[in-house]
Amino acid sequence: MEYNLSVIIPALNEENNIVNLIEYINNENIKAEIIVSDGNSNDNTAAAASAAGAVVISGKKGRSMQLNRGAKIASAPILLFLHADSLLEKGALELLVKKMNAEKDKIGGCFQLEIASQDKLLKIISWTSNLRAKYLHLIFGDQGIFIKKEYFNKIGGFPEIELMEDWEFSKKMTAYGRLLYLDKRIFTSARRWEQNGVLKTIIFMYKIKILYILGVEPKKLKKIYKDVR
Repeated sequence: MEYNLSVIIPALNEENNIVNLIEYINNENIKAEIIVSDGNSNDNTAAAASAAGAVVISGKKGRSMQLNRGAKIASAPILLFLHADSLLEKGALELLVKKMNAEKDKIGGCFQLEIASQDKLLKIISWTSNLRAKYLHLIFGDQGIFIKKEYFNKIGGFPEIELMEDWEFSKKMTAYGRLLYLDKRIFTSARRWEQNGVLKTIIFMYKIKILYILGVEPKKLKKIYKDVR
C-alpha cells in the first residue's frame, strides 16, 4: 500500500492514551501509516498499539532516538510526529496532506496548539505557543511537527540530545525552507501541568528554556527535569 502520511508516535507507558490516538488516525480520510516507537514500556503500550493496527518498534527510551527510529522505517513522503497523549481536530490530517501537496514551497510545519483544560493560564500558554511557532519559528513536539521526508533526511533527523530536540529540529527546518502553520487544532493533555500545579509547572518550563538559551547542556537539564517530576 502507498501511504499519504507516516505518523510516528514515541511512547513510554502510554497504554491509556495510545489506542485513542491510533483510532483517530484510522478514522481520518487519508492513507496513513502509523508507527509507534516504544521506549521499552513497562505496561501494555506495545501490545495495545499493535492490536489497534499500528506498526510497533521497540528500543532504548529517549524521545529523539525513538522519533528517529520511527522515521527510519517510515515509507510515506510526509512525516508527522505526534505525542501519544495528543488528539487532533477532525479533518486535520486530511488538510495536512492536501496543503503539503499543494504548497510546494513548504517543507513542514505544525498545528494550532490547544491544551485540553479550562484553566486560564493554560489557555494563555496555548496562545503564546502558537505565536512563538508562527513568528519565531520555534516549534515544540506537542504542536505536531510535520515535514517532508526528503527534508527530514537532509536535516539529519532529530538531534539525539536529552531535551530540546524539537527546538533544535525546528530551527533546522526554518533554515531549509518555509513552514506551514495549519489552523486545525491539536489537543494535548494537561496532565503534566495538573500533576505538579499549573503555575509551578509553567515557571519550571520557562526556567528550563532560559537555562538552555544560556548554554546549559541538555544532559544537565534532563536531570533537573527528572528531579522535579
